[in-house]
Amino acid sequence: MSTWQRIVRTSDGLPTPADLVWFADDPAADETWGYGYPVPDAEERAAHAWAATAHTAAKAAGQEDIQVLGVGLLARLVRLALPDDTDPGSLPQPGAVIETTGTTAGIKSALATVRPGGLVLLAARPLHASTPLPTYQGIHLPGIRVLPVPWCDGVNDAPAYLVAGFLRSATPLSGRRGGG
Repeated sequence: MSTWQRIVRTSDGLPTPADLVWFADDPAADETWGYGYPVPDAEERAAHAWAATAHTAAKAAGQEDIQVLGVGLLARLVRLALPDDTDPGSLPQPGAVIETTGTTAGIKSALATVRPGGLVLLAARPLHASTPLPTYQGIHLPGIRVLPVPWCDGVNDAPAYLVAGFLRSATPLSGRRGGG
């Protein structure tokens, strides 16, 4: 069974538990979030899930003025999934913001950045257990729509170029490669 987990490096540099192959959003960080996949075929399953989720986020934004917040793997895949004519840069007030950090600071930044009447898409791990943001005061702002991007685990119809982008960029944290 695949699962989300906060990834904290141990003294040997590996995440726990080690019975799954872990793919983290920012593998260089001492603390990040990741998704574990059982072997066999962990790498292939992860590639399709992360690529499909990035594709879903880019499609859901549905605009030409989109800002993507985050520097991790999911943010890079979302930027890759955006149409060529999209401006994913630092626009002063974009119509859509795709937030990939899942942090309180990231969500507050997305809400402060998006223009009135805009859309904030939360494309990160489930936030309820780790992001202390008071829902009504922190997220419920008049004129701004806030929507989650569902994790597309097990989806095999992800665009091939995004799957390839994941496979080029991702490194399993547990030291084991999927397959098998």
